[in-house]
Amino acid sequence: MKKSGITLLTDVSRVLSVFLLFLTGLLCSSVSAQGYPERPIEMTVSYSAGGGTDVIARIVAEAMSKLLGQQVIVVNRPGAGGAISVMHVVRSKPDGYSIGWFTGGPIILAPITEKNLQYKVSKDLIPVSLVQTTDQVLAARPGLKADTVPELISLAKSHPGDITMGHTGNGTAQLLAAQMLEKQGGIALNKIPYKGEANMLTDMMGGRLDMGLITASSAEPLVQSGKIKLLASGGAVRAHLFPKTPSMAESGFPKFDANSIMGIFVPAGTPKAVVEKLASVARQVVQMPEIREKLQSRGGQPVGSTPQEFGAYLVQSSEQAEKMLK
Repeated sequence: MKKSGITLLTDVSRVLSVFLLFLTGLLCSSVSAQGYPERPIEMTVSYSAGGGTDVIARIVAEAMSKLLGQQVIVVNRPGAGGAISVMHVVRSKPDGYSIGWFTGGPIILAPITEKNLQYKVSKDLIPVSLVQTTDQVLAARPGLKADTVPELISLAKSHPGDITMGHTGNGTAQLLAAQMLEKQGGIALNKIPYKGEANMLTDMMGGRLDMGLITASSAEPLVQSGKIKLLASGGAVRAHLFPKTPSMAESGFPKFDANSIMGIFVPAGTPKAVVEKLASVARQVVQMPEIREKLQSRGGQPVGSTPQEFGAYLVQSSEQAEKMLK
């Protein structure tokens, strides 16, 4: 039986509030982090190599490696909208040597939109630090006969179901963006799944895909070279890298917000001391001027939260996402 929006919202708030219980110490151990790490740490990334998420993860991993004195190795495990990578971390030993670099898709959206997830975020993962929020843009192949969102809506209405929009799987920001565009614009799109952003961009540049939501950092060089074009920034305000491109709010969609997050997670049961050490290192990384510059130049807004702040943010963001999906 289908749940009402209010029931789903209550479920999300109740389930994700477990984060806050953990973070106040009710569910964590007192094992010391002294001597940690003693060997390399694996950082699992939800998307394929070369995409915006992967690039940012590698920048942060390199800086963390220097502070920790051990290498943080990025391993890409794309597929199933991020579920494959999340499950890998969930099933890993909770000792701090397997961490996840996840976006809002598998963490915030999938628990709302997917009924058969093999993991429960609040039960199986611990939020360590919200590293940054990330500007997204609605991009299109140069030959698409629409240069603005209103023109896109008009084109889609005259060709229902013909305009293709890429996404990276169920429960992802890209698919949510397509669904919001359909609902708020009164159109029907042909939604095409991809393993990662890089694959989606390849088809967009090749003229095989009409459009998609991508990170601003990935879009910048391709826009400059004329390989893709932008229709709008994906949030309520203009993207840092594209100050001349109108936002979705300016394009007539004030409730459309598809900007994403990037943060660090560990398996449930990871000692509190280890969680706090990783969070401290993540905050130090974000505070480095050279790292902040790299993140901002790629469309990111550095955050570097505490575990407590990240847990509270997830609850709030889940509630907002639920409202957008109504």
